[in-house]
Amino acid sequence: MHHDQHDMRPILKHPLNVRVFHYILLMSFLPLAATGLLLFFKPLTDQGMQLTYNIHIIAGVVMTLDAVAFTVMAFDRVVLFVARVFSLSERDVKWFMVLGGYPQKFLLGKKVPVPPMNKYNSGQKLFGACVLIGGTALILSGLVLWLIPHAAPRDLVWFLGMAHLASGLLLTAFLPVHLFLAVYRFDDFKAMMIHGNVPYHDAAEYTPLWVEQEIAPVATSGDELTQK
Repeated sequence: MHHDQHDMRPILKHPLNVRVFHYILLMSFLPLAATGLLLFFKPLTDQGMQLTYNIHIIAGVVMTLDAVAFTVMAFDRVVLFVARVFSLSERDVKWFMVLGGYPQKFLLGKKVPVPPMNKYNSGQKLFGACVLIGGTALILSGLVLWLIPHAAPRDLVWFLGMAHLASGLLLTAFLPVHLFLAVYRFDDFKAMMIHGNVPYHDAAEYTPLWVEQEIAPVATSGDELTQK
């Protein structure tokens, strides 16, 4: 493998099915977050709040169908993602001790040593775990609160309402940070939103363990790289 910092050989990081899932997830969660905040603070008229509620329900159904379809059609990807985000090591502790070096870079303009990462860094793993747990809680609680709020036990409905609120607020709070860092890591952003590929030099800099352990040259030309 080349270690040139300008090595532009593409590595497939996000296959098409992952990108489609992510697109629909993003396009459904943005209106969910916005309408969820409106439903919490209730700043609109009764008619406006009803419209907000309807949009919230539609976006929730879209997100639910997206999650179920991806789980069924790409179950191996889901299992691998779960294994990645819930894998913990001493490197993760050290990463969080310096927060990936981002505050030092943005606030002080200096670079600090960061532990080598696998396909996802520790912050992405934390966000991924929150999406898995919080997203599941949102979907399950939302279905009960929408479909059978009067049939379910009162205490259960209250608990699910609190879980729905807490999960929604947590993921909404994560969202601006996630979007900012996604644009900052523009090569990774383009990989997730457009073509799926990251250049070798970017992967080698930010995810060296992934490159070393899971990436191999394609047998044909040797100029492109793919995931094992």
